[in-house]
Amino acid sequence: MRSVTVPSSFRLPALLMVACLGVLSGCTQNLNVESIGPSITQGVSDQVGLTLAKVTCPSEPRPIKKDDVFECVGDVEGGGTLRIAVTQTDDTGNITWKVARTEGLLDLSKVEASIVTGLKQQAQVDAKATCGGKWKAAKKGDVFDCNATAPDGTPIPIAVTVTDESGNVSWATK
Repeated sequence: MRSVTVPSSFRLPALLMVACLGVLSGCTQNLNVESIGPSITQGVSDQVGLTLAKVTCPSEPRPIKKDDVFECVGDVEGGGTLRIAVTQTDDTGNITWKVARTEGLLDLSKVEASIVTGLKQQAQVDAKATCGGKWKAAKKGDVFDCNATAPDGTPIPIAVTVTDESGNVSWATK
């Protein structure tokens, strides 16, 4: 058996390197969850025109791990909630997010499409409709106005009523 003597000048750095490797292998890097809320707030504002009062993500540390999925909740100013699915896309802390579900919010483009379709079927009018935005906080029983316009420019005022907690609506001309 052969013995190798390590010069004393190499012992301390070698021991430190082994100690550091041992510490690193036992450590887990965590996702910076605090930075996700502002990113979601800005993205929701830019993409769908909603202002979030706050975004709440899990408070416990989340290890950086590809394909890890968790939920954040965005409270919309004026009412309503967004359930946001956040996915870690790699092992370096990059994420994507998408709105998985809305609660207490109406997609006004769907209301407008319903009005256009209904006016075409019921009155044979090729109208355009607008409800004044992209989303609206609403609950069962709420009533709000939309406006339709006939091809000749004639205004058609519309009253919309939220009929249930799922966001279904009924509407009628005024």
